[in-house]
Amino acid sequence: MTTVFQMVLISDDQYCLGLLKGYCHAHNYEISQIAVNAESINKIIEMQPDMIILTRNSVQNQLKTSDLELIRGISIKHLIPVCCLGKINNVSGLDRTIESWVDVFLDDPLDISQLDTFLRSKFSNHFIQEKRRGERRANGDRRSSSRQNSDSDNKQLVDNRLPQNNSDDYFVAGPFQIDQRAKRVLLNGKSVDLTRKEFELFELLATDVDRVFMADEIIEHLWPSNNRATKSDLYQYMHLLRKKTEDDPNNPQWILTIKGFGYRLNVATQDEVKAIEKFNSSPSIEQGVTRFN
Repeated sequence: MTTVFQMVLISDDQYCLGLLKGYCHAHNYEISQIAVNAESINKIIEMQPDMIILTRNSVQNQLKTSDLELIRGISIKHLIPVCCLGKINNVSGLDRTIESWVDVFLDDPLDISQLDTFLRSKFSNHFIQEKRRGERRANGDRRSSSRQNSDSDNKQLVDNRLPQNNSDDYFVAGPFQIDQRAKRVLLNGKSVDLTRKEFELFELLATDVDRVFMADEIIEHLWPSNNRATKSDLYQYMHLLRKKTEDDPNNPQWILTIKGFGYRLNVATQDEVKAIEKFNSSPSIEQGVTRFN
């Protein structure tokens, strides 16, 4: 039986969560977000993750001294490595001793490649097994694809990131309905006339509406065999897609640019947006564990 690699993020940083979700989803790992309070931190003992992730903001501005001591105790007792995103500055007392028990400090903002390098060195046995499983899956996928369609020009990218609780050919993302069989998108029941590339771009964003898709990742998805495709090509298609889906393409409501990262599909209702803003502005976040995979 394969054991899923699990990470726990003790922070309310949604950008960081989005990047980690994308990374974990691509590798079939699991990421859980823990609220910044002692009650939620104690749940780590039951979860027994492979690694705990902190952020500079959570350490310096949110976690109490007692919370840090609790995390330290769990890490030592249960042999769970701790990673912190960003160097810790201008702290004193117990906070300063965090440098003695945190396993690694990565750059802030998060660099996924840096995290991946650390994980593969820290958990080498796990990742060697994962590589072998991945190679077996890839070989199986290539054989299956060859049998199903010999015309390489008409091959479609297989995207296994679609929500599992929807049908194979149709799923919903907020006010949008995505019909994969008919290759069309509907907005509030009205069909949106999209080209093939525009549909593939929107379909990708809709596979995980909480995730920030990096520009390079989108380019690789849209032009997998064209190493000459650039961000300018992506910007052009993003502009065209917004013209067809947004009331005001210059002030998009649905397809948002996350500066320094990429793009995400925003399908939250006004009530959900207010709830998120209230959650983020709360000085003491009394939330449970939110799990993603």
